[in-house]
Amino acid sequence: METLNEIDRLQSSGFGRPLPRHGLHLLHWFSHEYVTFNNDSEMVTVRNPKKKAFGFHRFIDNQLLPDQGFPFYEVGNLKAPGSENLPDSVIQNHTENNDDSNIDRIIISLQSDRVLDRIYVTQQHHYRGAFDPQHTYRISKGLISIIRKLELDELLEQTGYFLPCPPSIETLNEMRQLQSSDFGIPRPRHGLHLLYWFAHEYVKFNKKGEMVTVRSPKKKAFGFHRFFDNIEEHDGQCNQLLPDQDLPYYEVGNLNAPGSDKLPHYVSKNHTGHNNDSNIDRIIISLQSDLVLDRIYVTQHDHHRGAFDPQHTYRISKGLISIIRNLELDELLEETGYS
Repeated sequence: METLNEIDRLQSSGFGRPLPRHGLHLLHWFSHEYVTFNNDSEMVTVRNPKKKAFGFHRFIDNQLLPDQGFPFYEVGNLKAPGSENLPDSVIQNHTENNDDSNIDRIIISLQSDRVLDRIYVTQQHHYRGAFDPQHTYRISKGLISIIRKLELDELLEQTGYFLPCPPSIETLNEMRQLQSSDFGIPRPRHGLHLLYWFAHEYVKFNKKGEMVTVRSPKKKAFGFHRFFDNIEEHDGQCNQLLPDQDLPYYEVGNLNAPGSDKLPHYVSKNHTGHNNDSNIDRIIISLQSDLVLDRIYVTQHDHHRGAFDPQHTYRISKGLISIIRNLELDELLEETGYS
């Protein structure tokens, strides 16, 4: 689980954004009014969450969070008893409908009645009726200290609350999810062949369990090049493909790019050289260092917009990469329904 230590990390997480979500307002209230630091530099609550003020109540974890042996409490449900005592800045955008105005939560664990152990933020998944593990983050005490120095409007401005937010990106963890995404299918698309090459020949796992590339994408081998995610205007709306973060993005898969001729024949064999679906698939990665991978995405080009399609962009988990590494190419194509 990612720990958010700085404002830019909070921004790139997408937590509490955009309007009418209330998570950033809730986090500002929590940092300024609900917690403080004692003489031992411990973070303590000003009121015991057991008292159920502000809508606090016990959170019984169903494997969302690591078990530390301390009780969890959640706050943020604007329909919970006591939540009416939250400040107006937190509840002002609540519509009482089944929309995004009440999906954000803060979950804390306590070492004692008031000494905080850990702080998490998460969001409700409408369709699953549960909290979303892919959008659950630990909040460092350092980030709480930073937020305590900001006015609410400064926090909202620095996290881009009023700016367009990238759509929530589904993470593909299993073969059935890859199949249902339709990435790389049908023929003559090359995305599944590209993903097979990437999993088998371009990445490996080191002794720490980190996924690393066998060659730095900075070298531009196989057609890799920097990907700059510009906010684009389309149909009167701004669209951003991937979450903001400080790490560089690189893309591969354009069969017309310099160096792409070094990709194996099975990746490029269906490329017609025409403006059709034989060259629309891409893999985009971000790097923690020259070789250590941070995130992996797959996407496809939209001919009509002349840009990548946010509705067909997915994050690929390291677990799915491990699964693909255990398959032959024909097995991957068969299991995903490629024809």
